[in-house]
This record gives sequence, C-alpha cells and structure tokens, in this order.
Amino acid sequence: MKRLLASVVIAAYLGSLGYGIVCHTLNFNTASHPAMYFVVWDMFCGWSAYANRLHIIGEGESGRYYRLAPGPWDDFHPYGNLSRHEYDAFLSHAGRLSVNCLKQTRHEPMRRVFVVEESWAKKYNLPDDIWSQFFDEPKQRHSYFRIRRVMAPCGRITGVQSAWIAKQQLLVVSARSMQPARTRPQAMLPLVGPFDPAPGYSRQAAPTSFPSAGRLLAQ
Repeated sequence: MKRLLASVVIAAYLGSLGYGIVCHTLNFNTASHPAMYFVVWDMFCGWSAYANRLHIIGEGESGRYYRLAPGPWDDFHPYGNLSRHEYDAFLSHAGRLSVNCLKQTRHEPMRRVFVVEESWAKKYNLPDDIWSQFFDEPKQRHSYFRIRRVMAPCGRITGVQSAWIAKQQLLVVSARSMQPARTRPQAMLPLVGPFDPAPGYSRQAAPTSFPSAGRLLAQ
C-alpha cells in the first residue's frame, strides 16, 4: 500500500511539472489559476540588470520643456522613495498624470508631451564602499534615454515606442540573423542604444533638470 501511495505521489508530481512545462512552452493557461505559479517555470520573471525611471516632459510653444510629474505639489511615494508615476510600468496613467498637472498649473500653451524612459545598469546603484570591493573602474553611471510615448496636451497618444531593453533585444536578434552561421558570435552584443531625441530636446540635458510647469511661471 505504501509503495502504491508513493508511486501515485511521484506520478502526480511529475505529471504536474510536465503539464507546467508544456503550458510554459506553449504559453497556454499560464495565468489561469494561482496554483499555476507552482508548476510554470517563471523564476525571477521580469527581473532585469537595468534600472528604469520615467520622466513626463511637456514641450511648450516657446521650445522650453517642463517637468509634469511629479507636479509642483507634495509628491506621493507609495513605496520607498520613488514617486507614484515610477510604478506605471505599462504607461497606463501617464496621460492622466500629465493632463492633471497641466490642468492644475499656469503655463504657456503646450505642443506635446513626452514620456522619456531612462535606463542604467543596476550595478551603479551599489554603495561606494561595496563598489570599490568588486570593481576597479570608477563609478560613473551612464544612462540611456528613449522616448516611450508622445501625447497631445489633452492626453491623446500620437506616438508609441517599445521599451529600451526590448529595443536592444530586437537589435541583438537582427544583428545575429544577418551574420553567417560560422561567423555568428556566441556572446550577446553589448546593450548600447542611441537616445531618440525630439526636435529641440538636447542629448546632454537631464530630464530631471527641467522645471515644473507651475514653478517656472512663478519665478
């Protein structure tokens, strides 16, 4: 009886794992039930070696740029020290946040609104004392910028681009597919991508240095 019970447990365990592998491979019913988390292989799912920040920038008719999030009022930090708009990974509320800021502040007429994604390697988030123990190079963080979304002042979306890390993955795949199989490198290409600036948007200008819509007119 014990041997039969052990065989049933082993068969059920291996069967559930096999079912999870099939679902994960075919992307079938992976989120149909909370129990699927235990059989679908998604360990460290969504983890990245790069940190991201979002900058919501308004472009005025004069060519000046204004920071629209957080607004010129008390900032809301739901968790830790990050502002509320940093948690909008899918940019579902970027339009509402920008429209609310423009509605509640005095400013010049706006041409459009940009959602700019800033990315940098997470290793630069290490404290200086830990950095010196692992790296011989100086700790000089380099950020990559990419315009994720362009919107009208009313919040209507007029342009969309993929995330910076997704763009790099596509560049790696396209670069490898264009090379002959014998000369194709085995290592991943370096994740380096240019910043796609809007007209008048300086590559050197840090988005965090832009004044907010309300503060600028009060000066």
